[in-house]
Amino acid sequence: MSKKIFVVEDDEDLSEAIQIILHEEGYRTVASRDKNSIKGVILHMPDMVLVDYKLKDGFGSELCATIKKHPLTSHIPVILISGYADLADIARACGADAWLSKPFELTALTRLVDHYLKKAA
Repeated sequence: MSKKIFVVEDDEDLSEAIQIILHEEGYRTVASRDKNSIKGVILHMPDMVLVDYKLKDGFGSELCATIKKHPLTSHIPVILISGYADLADIARACGADAWLSKPFELTALTRLVDHYLKKAA
């Protein structure tokens, strides 16, 4: 069975592009647009979460920290995505497994996803 990736991105076009790329790589995706997606993460129990740092209703780093602190989800790899210059520091502070700066090459996204899903397996 293919791995499931939960995508939290409030830019609809970017969310759709990420999902298309991941589908082409053989992954299943579930999408959300807000930082209060922990219920969705628990419900879907994805193999990975990709979350944008700046969301319309807050910060993806808050969702990341919640995922990493929750006993049911703490094992799930989280990749923080953003165009912020201090993304590495933000990612470390919230417990993200990795970060990807916007704009990014699609191959960089798929390499990072592949790496962390193999590492988690």
